This record gives sequence, C-alpha cells and structure tokens, in this order.
Amino acid sequence: MQRPSAESALSIGPRPRGRPRNPDVEERILAAAAQVYGAGGWAGFSLDAVARAAGIGKSTLYARWTSGEDLLSAMVEGRWQALATIDTGDLRGDLTAFGALVLARYLETGGGVARHMRRDLLTHPELAARIGPVLGALTSQAIAILRRARARGQLREGVSAALASDMLLSAMEAHAGRLAPGEELTEAAITAYAARVADVLIGGIGQERADP
Repeated sequence: MQRPSAESALSIGPRPRGRPRNPDVEERILAAAAQVYGAGGWAGFSLDAVARAAGIGKSTLYARWTSGEDLLSAMVEGRWQALATIDTGDLRGDLTAFGALVLARYLETGGGVARHMRRDLLTHPELAARIGPVLGALTSQAIAILRRARARGQLREGVSAALASDMLLSAMEAHAGRLAPGEELTEAAITAYAARVADVLIGGIGQERADP
C-alpha cells in the first residue's frame, strides 16, 4: 500500500466550513475533543459532549465541524502537525525531537487518546478511513528524517528507513503503555527518554565514525 506523503498526510480530509476562524476558540474545542475522546473513546465522543467540555454553545462548534469524524480528524491532525517542522540538521537531534513529541502526544489525557485510538481504528472502519491516513503521517515524517540523514552521510548503507521508523515509534508507544494509570512524565523526562532511544537506534543504523 502506498504511504501518504509527509507533506499531504497531515492535511487529509475536507476543511471545516463556516465562519472565519477564531484560533482561541478552535484551540479550546480541540483541547476539549482530546479530553472527551481520551476519557471515553469513540463510544463516548460526540459534538454535544465536546461543546459541553469546551464551555461553548453548540452552534459555535457546529459552524466549524458537522460530524464527529471531522472534529476528531482535526484534533488528531492538529496534535501531530508539529512533526512536519522537525529538522535540526542532525540525525540525533531529529530523532530526539521526533520521539519526544510522539511520546508527549501518546501520554496526553493519561494515555487515553492513544489507547482508545488503537482499539477504535480496528473496530470502526469509518473512523479508520478518516484518521488512519493522518496517523500514517507519523511513519512518513520519521522516514523523511532518516532519508535526510542518509543524504548527509549519517546513515549506514542498506538500512531500511521504514523499519527504523517503526522501531522508533514502537519504542515510544511501548514506553507510554508501561506507565501506570495517572502516572505522568515531566518534559525533561520525556526528552531524556527520547534521547536514549535515539542513541540506541543510531548505534544500530548510524554511520560508523572513522578512527582518528
């Protein structure tokens, strides 16, 4: 199956219709959507529930999104959008920044969003059709990082960028899943863990340094 491009996968689906955007209101709505979905998954997710959690009128929300699929897709897309801007010019820096952002997103709402999303995409085909391509951008962005590293001569010959990206994402997801309910990590702890994973990964895929 063809992977979505790194540029396009984070902006899949029709854009919301309606009145001119108020970024502050939209951020409140998207944050509330994450909380509602993290608490109850797709079964507990509705536009009315999000409006109540955001403390806004239903008309304000319905002017922007007309279905739960639209709103949830926008929430997921917005949470991962920063991945497209990661480019430190160095493999370790890129992997650490990428891993830290992924882990932080997995841990949002006590890990509820990630936990429910894994289950719901398997049991709700209509949701998988909308959200799946957006989540596929994670792999696309990781592959883009590794391809840039290869162009800089930082990646060993024959290394599979797709396999290495899967290893990075799996490490972040597994670490989030090991945390006890309600357990939180500081930003420093998240970054430190991502850096350790980056170092281990680079040890296996990075270009060997020539002896002085």
